[in-house]
Parts: sequence; C-alpha cells; structure tokens
Amino acid sequence: MTKTRVLSGLLAAAGLGTALLALSSCTTAGARQSGVRPEPIHVASIIQWSKDGMPPKEIIQKLRDSGTVYRLRADQIVRLHSEGVSNLVLNYMQATYVDAVSRNRARRSLRAWNPYNDGYYYGGVPFGWEEPMVDFDEEDGGGN
Repeated sequence: MTKTRVLSGLLAAAGLGTALLALSSCTTAGARQSGVRPEPIHVASIIQWSKDGMPPKEIIQKLRDSGTVYRLRADQIVRLHSEGVSNLVLNYMQATYVDAVSRNRARRSLRAWNPYNDGYYYGGVPFGWEEPMVDFDEEDGGGN
C-alpha cells in the first residue's frame, strides 16, 4: 500500500512538473500566436540598457522577443553609437530593417512605418507585421 501511494505521489509530481515545464516554455512568440502583441522596444530603452552595462546579446534577445523592427537613418546610427549602443546591437537593428524590406518591398516607403515621438520609425510584430526572420550571426555581426 505504501509503495502504491509513493508511486501515485511521484506520478502526480511528474505530471505537475510537466505542466510547469510546459508553462515555463511559453514565449513571446506563443503570446503572439494567441493574438497578444508585445510592446515595441523603443530606442530610449536600448540606450539605457547599454548605459547600464547590459550585454549586447541580452539586448538583442529582448529585441528578438519583442519582434520590433527598426528603420534607422545613418545619423541616428551614429548618435546611438555615441550614446553607447554597441555595434552588435546596431547591426542587429539594421538587420531587422533589411529583413522586413526583403520580405515586403512596400516597406521601403516611410509610409509603411510607425513614427514615434522620439524621432524613430518602428515596425514589426507590435504593429501587426509577421514574425521577423532575421538571420543574424552574433559572432560575425558585431564589428568593432
């Protein structure tokens, strides 16, 4: 009888563990599939994270998770770099634009983008676009 109770307890615990594992593996992409759009990550957050010393790979993961796409001008890239945003992060941000335009040529037009009061233009999942498919090698994408 005791072995049966122990076995039942272990099976119940295993079932609970499996359920918790399934819940913990939910990602932003899963939330998107359910129709919930993530908030865009604005440039001010990226600057602050960079100044706070957050590693570039962590910033890039946050950008990936949000699905935000950035349309940056050359002067904005220079400014972001002078504010401490790493080349790796800047290259990723540019890659989101290249990906968006390569999949939908209409996005070359500024009218396809959402202006924000910070002077930057945003697109991506938070604005109803499809999931970015950025092929970005963090080992090669950083430069100096």
